[in-house]
Amino acid sequence: MAKTAAERMAAMRARRAAGLAAAPGLRDAGDLLAPAVEASIGALELGGRDAAAAQLARRYAQVIDQAESPAVALRALGPLLLRVLVALRAAPAARPPGGAPGRPGPNRVRELAKAHQMAQRRRRG
Repeated sequence: MAKTAAERMAAMRARRAAGLAAAPGLRDAGDLLAPAVEASIGALELGGRDAAAAQLARRYAQVIDQAESPAVALRALGPLLLRVLVALRAAPAARPPGGAPGRPGPNRVRELAKAHQMAQRRRRG
């Protein structure tokens, strides 16, 4: 079960008070991105053409995890990591609803924009 930020902070304060706080630079394994990214990539059926993107996602996750300030690194690199994961179809936004395999369903906004363009062309003649 995922803990909320408030629960994690309370647990960290309790560890600190008990003298069990992690040494500087060490983080709770549950807060690391690299293992989660690796598990996501490992669950995909990637071809050789996807190797560079997969490695880029791994590297972004490692840099975020190893940063002196993971929050700052996440703010800077998180959107880039997410874009790579979407490109690899490893993020929910890149998959069809219901978890069905295959290509994502039609994009309703794109369909409406295309229909609008076609109507404008017809009006112009």
